[in-house]
Amino acid sequence: MTELATRLSHLPPSEPPATLATRFGEVRLDRDRLITFPHGLLGFADCRRYALADLPGRPVAFKLLQSTDQPELAFVVLPLELVDGPIAREDLRQACHELGLDWQALVALAIVTVRQEADGVGFSSNLKAPLLIDSRRQLGHQHVFAGEAYPLRHDLPRAEAA
Repeated sequence: MTELATRLSHLPPSEPPATLATRFGEVRLDRDRLITFPHGLLGFADCRRYALADLPGRPVAFKLLQSTDQPELAFVVLPLELVDGPIAREDLRQACHELGLDWQALVALAIVTVRQEADGVGFSSNLKAPLLIDSRRQLGHQHVFAGEAYPLRHDLPRAEAA
């Protein structure tokens, strides 16, 4: 089981997963593991409840953050390493402290942009405003880092996207 799955699977399910038709295909959502973003995400303040799901099709590093408030809204996300990842560990720890999130239960995700390029499909992740989730409380916040340390558009190598 991956670290992400382990961190988000601490509660036993009491209801069977729901299946939702999305623009990515049918995805299974576990209603007992909804993540609440009290302030929503940037540009989507009214959408506060989301479920993390696997993308339909072949296994990839990406996940799907699916809104349950507005089913047509979903984000492709990339789980971030907390220790040797693209965002400094101390910056993540400080953000957790500011937001009241438990560092020991942290799941960090970057929203991914998929775009058509001349030589195929390109992927970039938003490291400026990652999603930080306290997996024990199923509570998330989108944290915007001040300064220029983290880019809004961090191009991903094609191998990382596969």
